[in-house]
Amino acid sequence: MRWYAVLTKNYLGNAIENSIWAVAFLIVGIGLCRLLPEFNGPVRVVLAIAITGIVAYLAFLMTIDVPMYLGRWQADLADGSKPLGALEGLHDARTRWVVTHDFAQWKGEIAWMSLYFSAAVWASLALCVFYSLGDHLPRYRTEAAAVYAPAFAGATRSIERGDLTSSA
Repeated sequence: MRWYAVLTKNYLGNAIENSIWAVAFLIVGIGLCRLLPEFNGPVRVVLAIAITGIVAYLAFLMTIDVPMYLGRWQADLADGSKPLGALEGLHDARTRWVVTHDFAQWKGEIAWMSLYFSAAVWASLALCVFYSLGDHLPRYRTEAAAVYAPAFAGATRSIERGDLTSSA
């Protein structure tokens, strides 16, 4: 969606894409909130940090990013600007290069680019580390979750091995 919006200069596409990201991260945040009471110690801290990051990301998307793109889209409509076709957009991207170090030209993009190329990268790496520690997670389960965990853990291991047969 983003590249189509960039090529056509139709900022509504950017607003829609970032709204979809907001819905996706809202769902992830709800899932992490559901997991929070099942863990203690450092796992709970990591979950709380992730939830806090998601809340901040959602606030950013809904108060800064999506409104910025909607504002650009509305300004283009008011100016009578027409979106480019995909081929026109490719030609435009290939031929119209303006290199600038003028902060005013980048002001609207600085926030998301800074977050995307720093915090998002570190969060992606943290997910890899967290995944690699998956075998150590059971020791941080709360007692209530641990009572439920043996049956669930066995089912999970069966699914991971590809054993989808039913015992019923």
